[in-house]
Amino acid sequence: RFFYCPKTSKKDRNEGVDNNHPTVKPTDLMLYLIRLVTPKGGTTLDPFMGSGTTGKMAIKSGRNFIGIEAVPEYLNIAKERIESTVTQ
Repeated sequence: RFFYCPKTSKKDRNEGVDNNHPTVKPTDLMLYLIRLVTPKGGTTLDPFMGSGTTGKMAIKSGRNFIGIEAVPEYLNIAKERIESTVTQ
């Protein structure tokens, strides 16, 4: 089974914040993967959170989220992206 989605668009990349992370994942892809492995109401763990795409989509899809990021600049981007999802 394959899931195809194009490279992340500028709108998707920068939604909620100016995002300069080098490897932003498409939100549609992360939503597909989260639904594949995390039951509704479950918790998604992302030990390399980057710009927070996984957290953003976990919250949007009704899952809990735990994210870990070592780079403070990326942690701030992820925090802003996830918070913008919560406030929508």
